[in-house]
Amino acid sequence: MLAAGVEMKVVQETLGHTSSAFTADTYTSVYPQVATAAAEKTAALLFGKEDQAEPGKLISLRS
Repeated sequence: MLAAGVEMKVVQETLGHTSSAFTADTYTSVYPQVATAAAEKTAALLFGKEDQAEPGKLISLRS
């Protein structure tokens, strides 16, 4: 579900977990592409999509 882009809270409730922290701790390590996608979405939000020429490319936040 996470790999498909389903929100963490929805996954938590669907699986019957008491907290989204447990769900994140349990499943995000299993799906590293979820962490990569989150980083890319954050970078796009901060820097704009036009600055994301190469998906998966590391961006330095230092000037």
